[in-house]
Amino acid sequence: MRLNYRTIINFTIILILLTTGCGNNRKKQTELPVGVSVITVEPRTVTRSIQLLGILQGEQQVIVTSKITGRVTEIVKPEGSPVAQDEPIAYVLNDIPGMDYKPGPVRSPISGVVGKLYVEPGQTVTPAMPFAAIARYGQRLKMKAFVSDADLPYVRRGARARVSFSAIPDTTFEGTVTQVTPMLDPQSRSATVEITIPNPKGRLIPGMAGMARLVVEEKTGVPAVPASALFTTDETKVVVIENGVARFRTVQLGLRGDEWVEVSSGLNPGEKVATVGKERVQEGQRVTVVEAK
Repeated sequence: MRLNYRTIINFTIILILLTTGCGNNRKKQTELPVGVSVITVEPRTVTRSIQLLGILQGEQQVIVTSKITGRVTEIVKPEGSPVAQDEPIAYVLNDIPGMDYKPGPVRSPISGVVGKLYVEPGQTVTPAMPFAAIARYGQRLKMKAFVSDADLPYVRRGARARVSFSAIPDTTFEGTVTQVTPMLDPQSRSATVEITIPNPKGRLIPGMAGMARLVVEEKTGVPAVPASALFTTDETKVVVIENGVARFRTVQLGLRGDEWVEVSSGLNPGEKVATVGKERVQEGQRVTVVEAK
């Protein structure tokens, strides 16, 4: 039997459609479930902290000035030298032409250490100029840091602080907020926070710059998930894995911490929530689960 040209074309199209359909079915049958990483909902400690940049000061710290205008003739206490109260730090000579003066002492008003000299021998100074910084410190130092007006309502005396210094990279120091300025600076819109830090080994010295992580809110024993588990659009949702099947669920959140977010309702302890790969799943889809550590 002879086949005309049109019959051959139609037969070819039908054959292609049948072949393609079979291939798609085989592909669907062999398609693997989406892999997701999950975490188990359980009671955790949720902590929110803020970071503050500050400078170390002694328990008592003063700026010394010269009582007279004159030329610095001698520095008897260089930087780092211990000094007693009323002991001379340096001498200044009022060398007005035609007048005969003896060098007068610049005395320390407190006992401590000469932390910084702002003058050099031969330099002319006045009572309006800073001459030296004297600090007294021993087993404790104080860090002066600045907190923004947005975070100030959460800062309280007694709050814990973990402080690190670039000069001592191998150690984190524990401190406590001992004072909070009740007023804001009108220009910087910030307030001053004082953090007291134990210094038993004497590794810390005034003038060091450090970064303090201040705990401002904390809840313990609350159901929590990492922020990576949340979908935040018009409402907050998570993907709960039930018997290997993805189920979307709306949840209510409490405290948002640095690492964990409190879930006040919508989840129960022991449930599995997807973290990595949740964007690739759909409601009711089967998934391959990898437990996060």
